[in-house]
Amino acid sequence: MVRAYKFLLICLLIASCDRHTSQIIHQAELLVQEQPDSALLLLQGINRHYLSDEKLARYALVYSIAQNKSGIDVVSDSLLRIAYSYYNRHPEDSLYARSQLYMGSYYIMVDSTKHGEDCLRTAARHAKEHGEYYTLYLALNRLSASVRYSDAPQAVEYGKQALQVYSEHCPHIITNKIYLLLDIGDAYVLCNEVDSAILYMNLAIEEAKAAGDSCLISAVLQDKSLVYTKMEDYRQALSLVKSAWETAPVKNLNLASRLASCYADADSATQARELFKTITDVGNNEQKYLAYQSLSRLAAKEQDADLSLEYTDSAYECMERMYTSLLETKAAYYQDLIQQETKNRLQETEILHKRILILCCLMLLFFVVMIGVYTYINIRNKTKRRLEIERERHLLQEQFAREQHDRELAHKNAQLAMMRKMVMEKYNFHKRIEEQNKSGRHITLAPKDWKEISAFLDVTSDGFPKRLKETYPKLQEKDYQFCMLVRLDFSIKNLANIYGIAEVSMKQKLVTYKERLDIPDKSISFKQFIANF
Repeated sequence: MVRAYKFLLICLLIASCDRHTSQIIHQAELLVQEQPDSALLLLQGINRHYLSDEKLARYALVYSIAQNKSGIDVVSDSLLRIAYSYYNRHPEDSLYARSQLYMGSYYIMVDSTKHGEDCLRTAARHAKEHGEYYTLYLALNRLSASVRYSDAPQAVEYGKQALQVYSEHCPHIITNKIYLLLDIGDAYVLCNEVDSAILYMNLAIEEAKAAGDSCLISAVLQDKSLVYTKMEDYRQALSLVKSAWETAPVKNLNLASRLASCYADADSATQARELFKTITDVGNNEQKYLAYQSLSRLAAKEQDADLSLEYTDSAYECMERMYTSLLETKAAYYQDLIQQETKNRLQETEILHKRILILCCLMLLFFVVMIGVYTYINIRNKTKRRLEIERERHLLQEQFAREQHDRELAHKNAQLAMMRKMVMEKYNFHKRIEEQNKSGRHITLAPKDWKEISAFLDVTSDGFPKRLKETYPKLQEKDYQFCMLVRLDFSIKNLANIYGIAEVSMKQKLVTYKERLDIPDKSISFKQFIANF
C-alpha cells in the first residue's frame, strides 16, 4: 500500500507538471509575436521528451516561430517538421495554417521554392476559410516576396490582397502597413510600371509622415530612391537619399553605403570615396566587402588599375573573413546540436527507465486495486444479504403485528357486540321504550350500570374512559357517559331511543360533540373518532 501511495504521488506530480508545461507553452505563444526572445527563454526551460504528441507539436511550432521572429537562421527543419507532420494529420486544428506558413517559409529559405509556395497557398486557403486573418496576411505577403522575381504581376496581386486583409482585419501596426506598400511598389518596379511603383512609394511616405517616425520616413525615402536608380535618374535618386540621410536620427552604415552608391552613380566620386572609406574603417566584414567593391569600381572608372586591384584584394580578404566567420558559426551550431542530441539521448534513456518503473508501479497498483475491489464487492454482498435478512424479519414482524392487531380488534368487536347484547337484554330497551311512550319519561341508567360499562371499556378498550378524561378534562360526567355509549357502537336509532329524542336530534347531538371536542380532521365523524380513539 505504501508503494501505491508513492505511485499516486508521482502521478499527481506528473499531472501538475503537465499543467504547468501547458501554461508555459501558452504563455510563450502569447509572447511570440511581440517578444520572441522572451518566448524562447520560456520554451528552453521545457524538457520536450516528456510531452505528448499534441503538446510537442505545439511546442515545436511556437519555438520555430520564436526563432523566426528573433532573426535566428534555422539550418535544420527537424523541430519544425514535428509540428508540420502532426498538423498535417490534424487539419482541423487551429494551428494547422501556421504550421503550413512557417514550413513554407523554411522551404523557400532553403531554395525549395515550389514546396514552399505550395505550403503558403495551403496556409492562405485554410486561414481564409477559418477567419485567421493575421496568418492569411503573412501567407500572402510571403507569397508576394517569393514570386516577385519569377512572376512580378502575381507578386503585385498577392501584395494587394495582403494589404487589404491587413487593413480590414488585423491590428494596425504602421510599420507593417508601410512595408506592405513598399513591397507592392518594388513589385511594380519589376513589372516596369514605374508610375504605379512611385504611387505606392508616396503612399508609404504619407503613412510614415502621419506616424511622425523619422526612421520610417528615412527608410521609405531610401526605397523610393531605388526606383529612380532603376530609371537611371541618378540625380533624383541622390536627392532622395540625401533627404533620407538628413531625416534619419541615426546615421547607420547601411544608409551611408546607399548614399555613397548614389554619389558614385551621380559622378560625385569624391564624396562617394570619403563615405566608402569611412565604412571600411568601422563597418563589419560584409559592409567592408561592399565598400571595397564600390571603391574598386570607382578606381576602375578613373582608370587607376593598381588602386582598383588593391581594393579588390581588400574586398576578397573581407569575403574570406565573412566565410570563415560563417563556418565558425555553423561549426559552433553543429557542436551545440551534437551536444544537445547527446543530452537528449541520455534523457531518453532516463525516460525509458522511468517508464519501466511507472509500468511496474501501475501493475502493482492494478493488483492492489483488484484486491480492494474484490474485498469491497465481498463486503457489499454480505451487507446486502444482511440487510435483506433484516428486511424480511422486519416484514415478518410487521405481518405478525398486523395479524395480532386484527385478532385483538376482532376480539374487542366480539366483546363489544356481547356487551351491547348484554346491555340490551339487561335493560330490556323495547319494554322501556314502550313505557317511555306511555309515561313520556327518558330511559336512565343507574350509577352501578355506568360503573359496569366503564369497567368493561377499561378492560376491552385499553382504558378508554381514563384516556378520554385525561385528554378532555373539562367535559362533564354525562359527556363521558355519552362517549362510552358511542364507543359501544350503538346505532343512532338505539342512542335516540335511550335518550328519548328523535334520530335527527341525535345526529345533531353527534355534530355538537364533534365541535365540542374540537376534532381536527373534518373528514371523519364523531362516531369514527370515538371508535379510533
